[in-house]
Parts: sequence; structure tokens; C-alpha cells
Amino acid sequence: MSNRAIEFHDSTFDSLERDGKNVILRFAAAYIHESEGEPGRDAGSGWVQAIRLHVIDASLTGEIVELPCDLWDGDISLGGELFEMLPIPLDYEGPVEVNLRQDGQLKIVGTHVRLELVGEPKYVEEFPGSSHGNDNG
Repeated sequence: MSNRAIEFHDSTFDSLERDGKNVILRFAAAYIHESEGEPGRDAGSGWVQAIRLHVIDASLTGEIVELPCDLWDGDISLGGELFEMLPIPLDYEGPVEVNLRQDGQLKIVGTHVRLELVGEPKYVEEFPGSSHGNDNG
């Protein structure tokens, strides 16, 4: 089975919806790396799919002014462990911090995060893999 993760960079962030103390981050096209190895590092394929990221007991700081937008960068911290990419599947209860960057930064802190995939993924491209100083060439 392939491993999958979402890269915030180049994902299209659509809107933010508040539901009481909870927040839903909507992405019209989240960029998904799929690989037999480590997504985003090892060779595989790129896909886009709509997603909703549910953050429970959320507090927000900062803002991204114009929506929708293609994000420049982002990361997520789960229980103090930083992830450059959003793991799929994701349903984590504990301290959560989501950072989205594009002409400003939006920081969402909460106590539980759940990823909801919406619709079907659409194939974009093959990903040759990236070298992070691991090879001898």
C-alpha cells in the first residue's frame, strides 16, 4: 500500500469556516504526494484532491487576506512533533498547531485535528524524488 501525505506548498486554500469553538479549513485542491517510500522525498506521484481539515477547540492568530489562494508553505505540529507534510489518514487528539503561509500567516491551535478527504483525487504528475544529501552522486 502506498504512503500518502499532503504538501501545503502549492495547495489551494479555499476558506475557513467557524463552527462554535471548532474550525474547518477547506482546501479546493490539496497537493498529495503518493509513494511506496516516504512521500515528498521518495519517487512517486502527485495528485490533487479537495480536503477539509477539522480543528477542535481552535484559536486563531494572524490571517491570510485573500482567499482562495495557493499557499507558499505550511506545517503541522502534533503533540510537539513538527511535520512539513500532513499525514494521510489523520485523526489526532492532543495538542495541535497548524501554520499556513501566503502573504501573511495563519496559525490555528487546537486539541484535536481530523482530515476529511472530499471527492476523488486527480492525477497531476510523476514525482522523481528529491535528494536531501542521501546519495553519493
